[in-house]
Amino acid sequence: MAGIYIVFIFGFILSFIFVPSIIRVAIQKRLFDVPSESRKVHTRVIPNLGGIAIFSGFMFTQQLFIHSSMLPHINQILACGGILFMLGLKDDIAGLTPFKKFIGQFIAAAIIAVAGDIRFVNLNGIMGLYELTYPFSISLTIFAIVGIVNSFNLIDGVDGLAGCIGLIMSLTYAFLFYQAGDTGWVYLSLSFAGAIAGFLVFNIAPARIFMGDSGSLLIGFFAAVMSIHFIELTLQQPVEAGDIRFKSGYALVLSVLMVPLFDTVRVFTLRVLNNTSPFKADRNHLHHKLLEAGMSHTQVTLTLSVISAGMIAASAFLQYIGDNQLIITLVLAILVLNTGFTLYLTGTKKVVGEEALQLLPEKNFEPGQDLLDELQPGKKAAAPNLTAADKSFANKVISQVFRN
Repeated sequence: MAGIYIVFIFGFILSFIFVPSIIRVAIQKRLFDVPSESRKVHTRVIPNLGGIAIFSGFMFTQQLFIHSSMLPHINQILACGGILFMLGLKDDIAGLTPFKKFIGQFIAAAIIAVAGDIRFVNLNGIMGLYELTYPFSISLTIFAIVGIVNSFNLIDGVDGLAGCIGLIMSLTYAFLFYQAGDTGWVYLSLSFAGAIAGFLVFNIAPARIFMGDSGSLLIGFFAAVMSIHFIELTLQQPVEAGDIRFKSGYALVLSVLMVPLFDTVRVFTLRVLNNTSPFKADRNHLHHKLLEAGMSHTQVTLTLSVISAGMIAASAFLQYIGDNQLIITLVLAILVLNTGFTLYLTGTKKVVGEEALQLLPEKNFEPGQDLLDELQPGKKAAAPNLTAADKSFANKVISQVFRN
């Protein structure tokens, strides 16, 4: 048992030690994430090579503690993880077209599914399907891995969010693999968790470094691989933890990945409904909306992390109802939360817009003027509760009024 804690601590220390050196090199070589796009929420240049610390801390740790006899497919896992890390690093430093990134992701997913034999083999009655044919099993696994990888890439938008969701995921699977007696996967999960935790010390708001695509793609990949392996474990034999028997593996995995997957599906749906490309970046992600509601980066990360942990806890205690019913329950729960938040945000924007309109002095404005800054002194003081996000929204409302 003591060895388990050492694995996590070792990964944490290594990652923690690597980050300051990476920051110094990034500053010297001017390797920054520049806030040049409207969708980005930071306002200063920040090094975006934190994925190097996560990858290095994890690689050193697992090499010291994991033997091939403990995890037979470790070579294929590390090779594919390396592919995605290098893809992300190339994108962070010099840029990479989405097409090339997708090709690399499909190659890595295919290697894992075919050479590593880590794949879906049975849907356990979901949509009436059980045993899968080999071609369908491979195809489903590849598309699932690519989807999960990109979902983590998309939620990496505020300080600490992707790292915290990745840490919760890794620790959850470490606990479940431990209960199943799968030591190799326990060490793999804890090595990764420790490396993420060491990086998070420098990534929690105000962030001194970002993980970049090299980090988010890596986290998404290991989230996918651990999820598939856990599902296969539960299909062979339920994993017992005290009074809980984890037999609904698909539902548990959905709860672990709920935040990034739901955010991805939600954003893609909104883009299609707005007649835009589902791959066109915008500010419709959950973290963007929470920021618009007046939350800080820390509050956004904490809120979505609590939701993720809550989904996992609910799934754990409702394992007895089976995959189909539990998946429906989880989806309904996240839809209710999303609907409630949308109504709250709509109400907040309406109030802010009305307050801004009431503060208008009787004068004409030129296009592009900061309307709130032009308010008469006496009236301007009447809106001390407007945050920066409120002012931005109010300016848009007022500009629209004048255009109309």
